[in-house]
Amino acid sequence: MAGRYFNLCCGFCLLLLLLLGAGWVCPAQGAQPVTIWAGDSSSPKVALTFDDGPSPRYTPEILALLQHYQAHATFFVLGRKVERFPRLIRAMLKGGHEVGNHSFSHPRLTKSDQQAREMELERTRVDLDLLGCPPEQRLIRPPYSAFDDRLVSYLAHTHQQLVLWSIDSGDWQGLDAATIVRNVLNRVRNGAIIIFHDSDENSRADRRPTVQALKVILPGLQAAGYRLVTISELVARGNKP
Repeated sequence: MAGRYFNLCCGFCLLLLLLLGAGWVCPAQGAQPVTIWAGDSSSPKVALTFDDGPSPRYTPEILALLQHYQAHATFFVLGRKVERFPRLIRAMLKGGHEVGNHSFSHPRLTKSDQQAREMELERTRVDLDLLGCPPEQRLIRPPYSAFDDRLVSYLAHTHQQLVLWSIDSGDWQGLDAATIVRNVLNRVRNGAIIIFHDSDENSRADRRPTVQALKVILPGLQAAGYRLVTISELVARGNKP
């Protein structure tokens, strides 16, 4: 199975290189990009998001906690890790979570040329397609949350959404669990998108404080009356609280 998946990835990547080399883009068809910072402030829902994974060490622990509290989240993953740990993407989907694109290798896209940035995003997009991620969920969070007009224009043409955040847990700074908890629970509000990390671009970060903080944050948010949902559910129109 792993060999077949690798061969499919190679085939798709070759096709992608040919298309990009020919200057191919999807037709815009009048679509406008949607930049998501938060959801409806009148609805008691929040979205937890996790960047830089998946991590074979920390992602399973986070998935287990989410399952325990019957909460859903959105994971913005790196393509090179997706190719190493496809089972973790399948576990996310099986648990009712959403998977978004965080590039292939975590470059600062605002400093990349157009072909390089498209390769970063499209290779990861192909990887996620092969693993069964719903085609209607085209969510992009650029590394370092850095974007510019070129990226926005590209997303318009490819019918994808730029997802940012409204509350930073601060876990990327190496904070202790108690500080991460305060950063979230003291600032949470209806419609918030909260950013956490289940790894880093080099797979070296200690995310034990994030896991420990979630053991307090998840029940704390639910006790305060919040529903913990995916990005798509947070911004879906016509949803009832």
